[in-house]
Amino acid sequence: MNLSLVRRLQRALLAPLLLAALGGAVAYWVAASVVGAAYDNSLRNHAEGLVDRVRLDAGRLMIDFPGPAEAMLRTDPVDSVFFRVRDDRGRLIAGDADLPPPEAFPVGTGPAYFRIHWQGRDIRGVRLHRQRGGQGFYVTVAETLRKRHRAVESLLAGFGVAMAAIVAAAIATVRYAIPTGLAPLASLERALATRAAADLTPIDPTSVPPEIRGVVEALNALLQRLDGSVGAQRRFLQNAAHQLRTPLASLHVQLDVLDADASAESLHRVRRATERVTRLANQLLALARAESGQCLDDADQVALAPLIDDLIEDWVSRADAAQIDLGVQREPCSVVGEPTLLRELIANLVDNALKYTPPGGRVTLRCARGEGGVSIDVEDDGPGIAPDLRERAFARFTRLPGSRGNGSGLGLALARQIVACHHGRITLDTPSSGRGLRVAVWLPGVP
Repeated sequence: MNLSLVRRLQRALLAPLLLAALGGAVAYWVAASVVGAAYDNSLRNHAEGLVDRVRLDAGRLMIDFPGPAEAMLRTDPVDSVFFRVRDDRGRLIAGDADLPPPEAFPVGTGPAYFRIHWQGRDIRGVRLHRQRGGQGFYVTVAETLRKRHRAVESLLAGFGVAMAAIVAAAIATVRYAIPTGLAPLASLERALATRAAADLTPIDPTSVPPEIRGVVEALNALLQRLDGSVGAQRRFLQNAAHQLRTPLASLHVQLDVLDADASAESLHRVRRATERVTRLANQLLALARAESGQCLDDADQVALAPLIDDLIEDWVSRADAAQIDLGVQREPCSVVGEPTLLRELIANLVDNALKYTPPGGRVTLRCARGEGGVSIDVEDDGPGIAPDLRERAFARFTRLPGSRGNGSGLGLALARQIVACHHGRITLDTPSSGRGLRVAVWLPGVP
C-alpha cells in the first residue's frame, strides 16, 4: 500500500508518542516509589526516635516519652499517626495497644514495613526490634495514607499535564507543522501543474529546501534529457520534411512523364526515384530510432555473419554493375545490439563505399574479433576525405565538396549514431595503400 507522505510522517510520530507514554508511565512509577520511600524513611525516623527513649529501669523496660512529646508525634495536619512500644513478653510499654498487626514475625534488627486496613482506614507502618540490657522490645509507628495519596495525585496531575502537552504538540505537528513543512512540495506541484507542455526549463534548486533539492536536481536532469529527446524528434521531423520534399517532387514529375511516355527508360527512372525515397525514409526512421535513447530496449545477442550474408547478393550486383572489385572477409562473431540497426550500419558503410568508388576500384569489408570486441572495417580506394573534413562528414545532410552521386548525406551520420547507441566508436582514416577511405568501427563483443 502506497501511503501519502503526511500519513507516513504521522505513523513515524506514533512510535515516539508511544515511547513517551511508556517513559511517562515508568517515570510516574519511579516518582511514586521515591515518594513512598521518603514517607517510609520518615516513619522509620519516628520509630528510631522512640527506640532512643526506651531505657531499662530496675530490670524493667520503660520509655521516657512525656505527654507533650507524644502529642508532637501524633500531631499531623493531614494524617493520623499511631505508635506502640511492647516488650518481647507482650507487655505494653506505651502507645496504642490495639494497633495491628501483632508481633508475629521473626525477630530481626532491620525495619519491617507493612500496610494493613485498620479502623476503616488504610495505614502504612514500620516495626523495629531492639534490645536494652538483654531485654527485647518492639517499636511500631504507623500513619494513614492521605499525604501519600495527595503526593501521588500531584505527581499524576503533573505527568498528566506533561503528557497532554506532548499529545497537543503532536497534534499541532500533524495538523500544522507537517503541512507547513510540506508547503514547498505543494508549491513545486503547483508550479509544475501550471507549466506549458513545451516548457522544459529547469527548476531553480535554490527555491526549494535542501531536503528535496536532490529530487529537484534529478527532475532537472530528466527535463534536460526530455528536452534533448524532444529536440531530436523536432529536428527529425524538420529534416524528414525537408529531405523527402525533393525526391517526392521528383517522383511526381517522373510519374507525369510516365503518363505521356511509358517507355522502359521512364519506368527505370521511376523505379530509381522510388528506391531513393524508400532508402531515405528507411535512413530517417533508423536515425530517429538510434537517437531515441531506447535503441537497445530490445537488444539481444546478434551474430554479424548472417547479417552480412543477407546483404552480399545486392552488394555484388551493384559492384558488378559499377565494375568494382568487392571483397568480404568475416569471422563468426557476435555483439549485443538491435539487429535492424546493426544491419543498417553495415549496409550504410558498404553503400557509401560502393557509391564513391570509381569503376575499376576496390571495396573491402572486414568483420573480425579484436580489442575485446568486434571490429568492422570498410575500405575503398575512392577519393577519400581530407583529414580536416572528416569530423564534418559525420554531420547529417552534409555533402562534402566534390562528392559524387546524389546521396542524402545521412550515411555517416546514421552510422555514428548507431555506433554510439551500441556504446562503440567509429573513426575515419586513410587505408594503408595511401588512397581512399577506411571507416573503422569497434563494438563491444559478447562476454
